[in-house]
Formats: sequence, C-alpha cells, structure tokens
Amino acid sequence: MGKKSSIIRKKIFEQLFQEMKERDNSLQLSNVRVYKGVQYFCIYLANYTEIKHIDEICKIVVEDFFQYLLNNQKRNGMSLSDMKKTISAIQEITNVSSCEHLFDFSLSNLSLWAKLK
Repeated sequence: MGKKSSIIRKKIFEQLFQEMKERDNSLQLSNVRVYKGVQYFCIYLANYTEIKHIDEICKIVVEDFFQYLLNNQKRNGMSLSDMKKTISAIQEITNVSSCEHLFDFSLSNLSLWAKLK
C-alpha cells in the first residue's frame, strides 16, 4: 500500500505543478528560487492535503504552507526573501489572497522573527 500511495502522491504533485506552470502568466517560475518554492508547495499539497487541483486551494492552505515554510526554513534552505517571493507567486497564480500580516517581513513583525529564532 505504501508504494501505491507514493505513486499517487507523485501523480498529484505532477498534476498540481503542471497546472501552476500553465497559469503562470507573469513568468515568475522562471526565477529558480520561486520555481523551487512552488515545487515545495505542490509537494506539500500532495503530501499533507487532499487537494488535487489548484482550483481547490484556499486561503487557509496558503497560510498553513507559509507556517510550514517558517517551521522548516533551515531544512528547506529558503531565505525570507525566497519565502516572500514564493508566497506572492502562489497567491498570484491561484488567485488566493491571505492575511497580509503573515507576509509582513518588516522588522516590526515580532511574531515572525520570534518563530525564526
């Protein structure tokens, strides 16, 4: 059962990533770091959600993914700038907007900086 579910998750990832590439009108995925971040997002969707198409993505999923990135920043090797570009690209490609306070990368956002320590 494990191998079969792995194959299913891989197909879901490929489908989601293909849909993302098709909807990328402003060619943000030409940026390697954004490309990598969107790949992480599709992997996250395939592994941790029931989402199979990008039309199913909602604000909560984008916010959960951002929290996932923050919690796994060192392991994923993503800078704050990479995260911000990735989330912006995801929001634009999916037409989903999230709570702006999560994406405030200013020095005054104490909750963000506390999580990264």
